[in-house]
Amino acid sequence: MKPKVQEAVAELRACFPAAVVTADDDGSGGAFVTIDPIDPGPAYRQSRTRLKFHINHMYPDADVYPLFVRPDLRRVDGRRHGKGFATGSYRDESALQLSRRSNHRTAEFDTAARKVLKVIEWLHAQ
Repeated sequence: MKPKVQEAVAELRACFPAAVVTADDDGSGGAFVTIDPIDPGPAYRQSRTRLKFHINHMYPDADVYPLFVRPDLRRVDGRRHGKGFATGSYRDESALQLSRRSNHRTAEFDTAARKVLKVIEWLHAQ
Protein backbone atom coordinates (compact mmCIF):
# COMPACT_ATOMS: atom_id res chain seq x y z
CA MET A 1 0.00 0.00 0.00
CA LYS A 2 1.16 3.48 -0.78
CA PRO A 3 1.84 5.70 2.26
CA LYS A 4 -1.21 7.94 1.63
CA VAL A 5 -3.46 4.88 1.48
CA GLN A 6 -1.93 3.61 4.74
CA GLU A 7 -2.65 7.02 6.29
CA ALA A 8 -6.25 6.82 5.09
CA VAL A 9 -6.67 3.40 6.69
CA ALA A 10 -5.18 4.68 9.95
CA GLU A 11 -7.61 7.63 9.91
CA LEU A 12 -10.54 5.25 9.33
CA ARG A 13 -9.45 3.12 12.28
CA ALA A 14 -9.29 6.24 14.46
CA CYS A 15 -12.76 7.37 13.28
CA PHE A 16 -14.35 3.98 13.91
CA PRO A 17 -12.75 2.63 17.10
CA ALA A 18 -15.74 0.36 17.87
CA ALA A 19 -15.54 -1.32 14.45
CA VAL A 20 -13.04 -3.64 12.87
CA VAL A 21 -11.39 -1.89 9.93
CA THR A 22 -9.59 -4.28 7.62
CA ALA A 23 -7.50 -3.27 4.63
CA ASP A 24 -6.32 -5.81 2.09
CA ASP A 25 -3.56 -4.69 -0.25
CA ASP A 26 -4.86 -4.56 -3.82
CA GLY A 27 -1.43 -5.19 -5.36
CA SER A 28 -1.34 -1.76 -7.03
CA GLY A 29 -0.74 0.52 -4.05
CA GLY A 30 -4.37 0.73 -2.95
CA ALA A 31 -6.49 -1.21 -0.49
CA PHE A 32 -9.80 -3.04 -0.29
CA VAL A 33 -11.35 -1.79 2.95
CA THR A 34 -14.12 -3.16 5.15
CA ILE A 35 -15.59 -1.41 8.20
CA ASP A 36 -17.61 -3.82 10.32
CA PRO A 37 -20.04 -2.94 11.72
CA ILE A 38 -21.67 0.35 10.93
CA ASP A 39 -25.24 1.31 11.83
CA PRO A 40 -27.11 2.15 8.61
CA GLY A 41 -29.71 4.14 10.51
CA PRO A 42 -33.31 3.96 11.66
CA ALA A 43 -34.81 3.55 8.18
CA TYR A 44 -33.46 0.01 7.91
CA ARG A 45 -34.56 -3.30 9.44
CA GLN A 46 -30.96 -4.33 10.01
CA SER A 47 -29.12 -2.33 12.64
CA ARG A 48 -25.70 -3.46 11.44
CA THR A 49 -23.97 -3.82 8.13
CA ARG A 50 -20.47 -3.91 6.75
CA LEU A 51 -19.32 -1.00 4.62
CA LYS A 52 -16.88 -2.00 1.89
CA PHE A 53 -14.96 0.08 -0.62
CA HIS A 54 -11.73 0.43 -2.55
CA ILE A 55 -9.13 3.13 -1.92
CA ASN A 56 -7.19 3.10 -5.17
CA HIS A 57 -3.53 3.88 -5.77
CA MET A 58 -4.37 7.43 -6.95
CA TYR A 59 -5.61 8.40 -3.47
CA PRO A 60 -5.85 11.17 -2.28
CA ASP A 61 -6.35 12.44 -5.82
CA ALA A 62 -9.11 9.89 -6.49
CA ASP A 63 -12.49 9.66 -4.84
CA VAL A 64 -13.52 6.68 -2.72
CA TYR A 65 -16.38 5.52 -4.92
CA PRO A 66 -18.63 3.52 -4.87
CA LEU A 67 -19.26 2.01 -1.47
CA PHE A 68 -21.13 -1.21 -0.72
CA VAL A 69 -23.30 -2.65 2.06
CA ARG A 70 -25.03 -5.99 2.66
CA PRO A 71 -27.26 -7.04 -0.23
CA ASP A 72 -30.26 -7.75 2.01
CA LEU A 73 -30.47 -4.29 3.58
CA ARG A 74 -34.19 -3.50 3.73
CA ARG A 75 -36.21 -0.47 4.72
CA VAL A 76 -38.46 -0.64 7.78
CA ASP A 77 -41.34 0.93 5.83
CA GLY A 78 -41.07 -1.68 3.04
CA ARG A 79 -40.41 0.92 0.33
CA ARG A 80 -37.80 0.41 -2.33
CA HIS A 81 -34.42 2.03 -2.01
CA GLY A 82 -34.28 5.42 -3.69
CA LYS A 83 -31.78 7.21 -5.85
CA GLY A 84 -28.16 6.29 -5.21
CA PHE A 85 -28.78 2.57 -4.53
CA ALA A 86 -28.12 -0.23 -7.00
CA THR A 87 -27.84 -3.99 -6.85
CA GLY A 88 -24.30 -5.02 -7.62
CA SER A 89 -21.28 -6.90 -6.42
CA TYR A 90 -18.03 -6.15 -4.68
CA ARG A 91 -15.07 -8.49 -5.00
CA ASP A 92 -17.29 -11.28 -6.36
CA GLU A 93 -19.88 -11.01 -3.57
CA SER A 94 -23.44 -9.70 -3.92
CA ALA A 95 -23.77 -6.24 -2.44
CA LEU A 96 -25.91 -3.15 -2.46
CA GLN A 97 -23.99 -0.33 -4.13
CA LEU A 98 -24.18 3.18 -2.71
CA SER A 99 -23.43 5.74 -5.40
CA ARG A 100 -22.43 8.90 -3.59
CA ARG A 101 -19.87 10.60 -5.80
CA SER A 102 -18.14 13.73 -4.54
CA ASN A 103 -18.28 16.09 -7.52
CA HIS A 104 -16.36 19.01 -6.03
CA ARG A 105 -13.93 17.18 -3.80
CA THR A 106 -10.52 18.43 -2.75
CA ALA A 107 -7.78 15.97 -1.89
CA GLU A 108 -6.73 17.86 1.24
CA PHE A 109 -10.21 17.99 2.78
CA ASP A 110 -12.20 15.07 1.38
CA THR A 111 -10.41 12.14 2.97
CA ALA A 112 -11.62 8.55 2.86
CA ALA A 113 -12.85 8.92 6.45
CA ARG A 114 -14.85 12.06 5.63
CA LYS A 115 -16.38 10.28 2.64
CA VAL A 116 -17.43 7.32 4.78
CA LEU A 117 -18.90 9.63 7.43
CA LYS A 118 -20.87 11.49 4.72
CA VAL A 119 -22.22 8.24 3.32
CA ILE A 120 -23.29 7.03 6.76
CA GLU A 121 -24.96 10.41 7.39
CA TRP A 122 -26.75 10.07 4.03
CA LEU A 123 -27.95 6.57 4.96
CA HIS A 124 -29.29 7.89 8.26
CA ALA A 125 -31.23 10.59 6.39
CA GLN A 126 -33.03 8.14 4.10
